[in-house]
This record gives sequence, C-alpha cells and structure tokens, in this order.
Amino acid sequence: MNIEFLTNDYLLAWNLLFKPSFCEEVQLLKEKIWNKYPKEYMKMEKENIEILKYGDDFIPDDDTIYNYVFENDIFGRIKKETEKHRMFIMKNWANHQKEIDKEIKNILRFSIEDTYHIIVIHPALDTVEFMGTNPKKNISWGKLNDKEDGLKTLMRIIYTLVKYEIGTFQRENKEIVSAIIDLAITNELHTRICKTSKYKEGFNNIKLLKKQLYPYWLMYLGADKEEMVSYMMRDQMPFDFEKYAIEKELSKVDLYGFIDFCCSNQKYIIRLNDLDNI
Repeated sequence: MNIEFLTNDYLLAWNLLFKPSFCEEVQLLKEKIWNKYPKEYMKMEKENIEILKYGDDFIPDDDTIYNYVFENDIFGRIKKETEKHRMFIMKNWANHQKEIDKEIKNILRFSIEDTYHIIVIHPALDTVEFMGTNPKKNISWGKLNDKEDGLKTLMRIIYTLVKYEIGTFQRENKEIVSAIIDLAITNELHTRICKTSKYKEGFNNIKLLKKQLYPYWLMYLGADKEEMVSYMMRDQMPFDFEKYAIEKELSKVDLYGFIDFCCSNQKYIIRLNDLDNI
C-alpha cells in the first residue's frame, strides 16, 4: 500500500476561510478578508474541489485572497503546526507500515496498487474530504482526535482509503459496505497490529449492523465452529453459533465477494429488530 503524506498551502488556506474558526485570530482574519474582498471570497466557496482534484498542480484563477492569507502571521504559525502534525502521522506510519501492508493484504485479499495522497491540514479544522472519482487519489485529512492515538489515526485513514478504493461498489447498500469496511479495518486490522481485540471500536451508528454481520465475518476469516467460539470470547461479541451453518466459500472470496454475499443475503442476515436471535 502506497501512501504519501503531503501538505498544500491552498487547501490549508481554503479550510481556514470556510471551515468553522477554531481560534479568534482565524475569525478576525476571515472578517478582514470578507470586508475587503466579499465578491472574491464568495467565488472561492467551492474551490476546495478543484484543489483536491489537481493537488500541487492547482492554480487559482485569482490568487488575491490566497496571497493575503499566506502573508498573514497566523497562517505561518498554523502552517508550522500542520507540518508538525504531518510528521506525527508519518512517524506512526513508518513504525507500522510493514506490518499493516502484510495484514491488510490478508484481510482484503486484493492489492491496492495506486498511490494515495493524504493532504494533511491542521487537526483543529476537524475535517476529512475526498472525491471518489479523482484519479489523483487525494484525501484531505485533519481530525481533532488524531493526536490521542497515532495508530488509531492510521486506522481511520486506512478505513477512508479503503472506502475510497471500494468506491460505488454496491452503493445501494452503502451502510452494509461501511459496516464491512469497519469490521475489516477498524476492528480486524487494528486487532492484528495491537495483538488485542479492538472489536469494541468503530462507528456507533452501525454497531448493531456489525453485530449481525459478525458471525459471517468470522467465516470470511476462515473460522470453523470451534474457532468462532474463541473469536467470540476474545471480541466479547456473543451470538448463538449453533444457529449458523458455516459458509465455507466465504473463506475463498475477497472483500468484494464478501460484500456481495452480505448484500445478496441481507434479508436473512440483517434483523436489527430481532437481536435476540443472533
């Protein structure tokens, strides 16, 4: 898996201008620019799309406001903090890349060939953005909780990257797709890297869905009846394993095949109002 961690002055400046202000200095800067260049400010509203599309090749039609931001002292400080944050993420990636590369291939069962560009912005901006159709594979990244746990930050980045890779596949069942990617990365990959279960992690809004998918996820991982009990105890994800016939073919498909299986059989798998039967 090829990941490059970059910064981009234009993207950082755009986010400072259009995302909620995280300090008084940023708010004052925005007010000054609005009072001085209101028409130019409004025209920039969707320019982040172009910056993400072209990355370092982006050239603004009018760089008046960008230059104004670049010359401001607060931008210099925020740029330094952003670069420091990029180095923090890169250090964690360097520490874990080899093991992540090995395990993610075993979990996904397909290779991610393209290089992804993570354009790091200041974490206080608390945002993630990407265009699924962009051949440059650019993802804007800066989350407030990044520094709480460097490895968890990597898991969130890789989750986003895999979601980008999956793209519009089974888009009509996007919640199932999101739940499966969460199982694959947030839970299983994180567990393998940490050597301790991380199956309590993940998005709260799909936890019940993941609980329904979990027995079949274990089959995808190749577990037999006895191993399912061990996994279940390890992950504290109880279910009545006697009610499930082992779908042996699941251990032979890749993640796309598993997604297809779950979507095709969702009528029988997903019963969110009947969790007692799990």
